[in-house]
Amino acid sequence: SFKRYNPAYTTLRVLDLSHNFIGQDASNVLHNFPPNLEDLILSDNNIRGALPEPFPSLEYLRRLDISNNVISGHLPDFSRASWIRELDLSNQRHGGLTGTISPDFSRLQNLLALNLAFNKLTSFPSDIGSLQKLRTLDLSFNLFSQTIPSELGKLEALEILNLSNNTLVGQIPASFGNFADEDHASVYLG
Repeated sequence: SFKRYNPAYTTLRVLDLSHNFIGQDASNVLHNFPPNLEDLILSDNNIRGALPEPFPSLEYLRRLDISNNVISGHLPDFSRASWIRELDLSNQRHGGLTGTISPDFSRLQNLLALNLAFNKLTSFPSDIGSLQKLRTLDLSFNLFSQTIPSELGKLEALEILNLSNNTLVGQIPASFGNFADEDHASVYLG
């Protein structure tokens, strides 16, 4: 528990434990983190199991990176981390995240970057277009098999959209012409 490291428990803002050999259950790892944490980087470890539901209330959390681990199960409700700007849960080994992207993601109004690539997610939330500040969205290498949602065209701040290596069907929505700076937007559908 991080509480025993007082007074750092209340002053610690950035915690980077990436590229280690942490092999705990995700629910245990994410328990009792310092309340003022802004950046939590746990990438490239062996953290396993389901993320806690609901996700812990870390009101100052801006960046969460748990990429390259062994996280499995469904995406939890992240609405208690409503100030988060960057969320990276990509590259989960041995199954990865499954199911749908929860409609609760639409509550993350400060989200700038979302990377859920290399998982087994199957469908987009219907209101994904409400994430007006989103600049980067990477949903590549999942199991999306529906038509490309026209809602994505409402993401006017979007600079990078990667939907490659899914089994999307149909046509590219006309709403994709709405991206803010068409000279700098990158769309990968391959």
